[in-house]
Amino acid sequence: MKTILSAILKLIAFILAGILILAIPLSLMAYNLGDSIFNQEEVNQIVSGVFLDSDIVPAMMEIITNRQAEEISQKIENTEQPEGQVLDLFTLVYSMEESNWINFRAALLSDRVIGNWIQVTVNGFYRWLDSEERIPQIRWNMVPLIEQMGGPEGDEAIVAFYDSLPDCTDLQMEEMKTQPGDPVPRAKMVKELCKLSTFPHVEQIQVYSDVMQMVIKATPEEFNATQSFLKGGETINGVYTLKWNLRRLRATMAAALLIPIGLLFLILLFGVRSMDSLGQWWGIPLVGGSLIALISALLFKPLWTGILTDRMPEAIPQTSLLYHEIINGSARVLTPVFNPLRWQSFLLLLVGVGFLAMGFIMRMGGTGNNES
Repeated sequence: MKTILSAILKLIAFILAGILILAIPLSLMAYNLGDSIFNQEEVNQIVSGVFLDSDIVPAMMEIITNRQAEEISQKIENTEQPEGQVLDLFTLVYSMEESNWINFRAALLSDRVIGNWIQVTVNGFYRWLDSEERIPQIRWNMVPLIEQMGGPEGDEAIVAFYDSLPDCTDLQMEEMKTQPGDPVPRAKMVKELCKLSTFPHVEQIQVYSDVMQMVIKATPEEFNATQSFLKGGETINGVYTLKWNLRRLRATMAAALLIPIGLLFLILLFGVRSMDSLGQWWGIPLVGGSLIALISALLFKPLWTGILTDRMPEAIPQTSLLYHEIINGSARVLTPVFNPLRWQSFLLLLVGVGFLAMGFIMRMGGTGNNES
């Protein structure tokens, strides 16, 4: 009976040791992730780095605006404009290339503007998470952007865009049917997006300046980010529920390291019967789990790139700037999770090797005593 009970206990300890090997890297990742995403100051730094030190903003502008440009164009065209001022904004933004969007971002969306939006968003989110507010209060100040669009920065962006346009082909010239002395074919010029040789550059640049003025008039002084995402009462209730789920998740991630510690205690209870067996029962899973964690920390960038590539939406082609910026930006977000994992797993590996060495030395010492 004792033999059967001992075998059952060892089997349970063996299963627990296998679970511990997997629990070590997962628990460390969960703890590091929680320590990162629920740290307001660190999140501010990470998000600012992702959006300010890369081209992800112009890349997002290119994808999002191209998908919504037709609706924007209709809204602007429905406003009261003088005759001849109704321009095809959809064609304008759809034909812009990556370099144009990068120039627009540099001229209009300065680090000061984007940095303020990031700070307001992050601080508003954590204030909501740690308070009794039902919804986060996030409002972006659009006045600096409007001022830049209407100031020298906006003029620079327009000139940079116009300089990137090709000369009109003979077919395009025929389509616009321009003759010397005729007024600038405003709508057709914006639709064809090319430089006319029959009109001064200043007059053509003015056309795109008029488009910019339309955008300025359509831009509110304050953008209520919360209101744009929350439409009805059910959504508001869902956000309030999300707050408590996030609080529970924060507490769970903070306690993630208790899982491997508890598994070690259970292995000690079910499997360990002597000090030399302690080295084996604790050493092997500690070494195995720490090696998996260490390999994951060293190879997380190529592994993550492969996972993300397989799940990238079709609307974001691999040749687009946004695709590459998402890959690089997400890798930067995960760096605070996997960088600490390197030294954490290395220390656990040393501890596991130490337990194995202890068990081996004690076993050898016990064998020598028996022979004596």
